Amino acid sequence: MKRFFLTIFLVLAASAASAQSIDRLGIEFRGDWQFDSAVAEPSRMNHSAFQAKFANFRIDGTMGGNWSYSFRYRMNKVQNNPFAATDWATVNYSTDKWDFSAGKQVVAIGGYEYDRAPIDIYFASEYWQHIACYQFGASATYKFGNSLGSKLLGQVCQSPYDFAGDGLYAYNLMYIDSHSLSSVNMLEYAPGKYIGYLALGIREEFGDVAVEFDVMDRFDFGNGSSSFSMMLDAKWTMNEDFNIFAHGSYDENKSEIMMDPTVRPGTAVCHLGGGVEYYPAGRKDLRFHAATSYVFGQQGGGGVLAEGAFMLQMGLTWRVNLLSSN
Repeated sequence: MKRFFLTIFLVLAASAASAQSIDRLGIEFRGDWQFDSAVAEPSRMNHSAFQAKFANFRIDGTMGGNWSYSFRYRMNKVQNNPFAATDWATVNYSTDKWDFSAGKQVVAIGGYEYDRAPIDIYFASEYWQHIACYQFGASATYKFGNSLGSKLLGQVCQSPYDFAGDGLYAYNLMYIDSHSLSSVNMLEYAPGKYIGYLALGIREEFGDVAVEFDVMDRFDFGNGSSSFSMMLDAKWTMNEDFNIFAHGSYDENKSEIMMDPTVRPGTAVCHLGGGVEYYPAGRKDLRFHAATSYVFGQQGGGGVLAEGAFMLQMGLTWRVNLLSSN
C-alpha cells in the first residue's frame, strides 16, 4: 500500500511538472452488510457479515494534443502481480472521427449488465460472476456523429478464457449508441478453438422508468454446442433522492462438454431480486442501498449461484473527488 500511494504522489508531481493535466482524480469505496442463506453450501448457510466490497482509485487526464490516459486500480484487491488489481490502464488518441486505445482495457462485449461498473452491481447473472472482462489489447473506434452518438469499435485483446497464459486472443466488434450495446465476438478458449458470441443489449426509457434487456448467445465453432444468458433490469427514478430497481437473469448451458467456462454444462439457473437506492439530498457521490435476491433452478458443477440461495444486503457507496475545491 505504501508503494501505491508513492506512485500516486509521483504521478501528481509528474503531471504538475509537465504539459499533462489531470481531469479526474478520485477514490470510490463501497461497504455492505450481507446475509446469505445458501442451501447448496452448508458451510455458509445463514451467514452474515460486514464486508468491504470495493476500494477503487481512478485517474484520467490529457497529455497534450489529442492524447489522453485513464487508469483504475482496486486498492482492496491485493495481488503479487500489480496488473491483476488494475482494471484498466490505457493510452488514447482521439480525432473528430476516430478513437484509438491501447493497454489494459475492458473486453468489448455487449450488454448492459456486463457494461455496468462492478461497484454498482448488487447481484448478477452466473455469466457475470465468471467473465474476466479486463484484458490487455488495442482498439479503434469510429464515431458516426449522428444524434444517437453511434460508434463502431473493433478490438483485439487477450482472451478472457486465457487462464493459463497460453497467448490466446479475442476478436471483438461492438456497436454503441444511446439505446444499444451490442457485439459479435470470437474468443479463443484453446489454441485454434473459439467460442462465438452474439450479444445484444437494448435500453429504453419510459418517463422515469429505464429498462435494459440483454440477450447473449455463445456457441462453439468446432462442435455446434451453445449456451445463452438473458438479463433484464428496470429502474424507476422516483425523484433526485430515490431509485427503485428490479433485476433478473437466466443462464442456461445444456451442452455435455466444457465449451463455455462462464456457464457450466448442466446449468439452468435464474436469479431474481430488487431493491432501493437513496442519495442524501440528491448527492450522487454518496449512496445508500438495500437489495435482496433469490436463486432457483439447476446449477452445473463449479457455479457461483447456489440453488435456493437467498441474499439480503444493505450498504453505502462513497465517491470522493480529490480535485474538488469544496
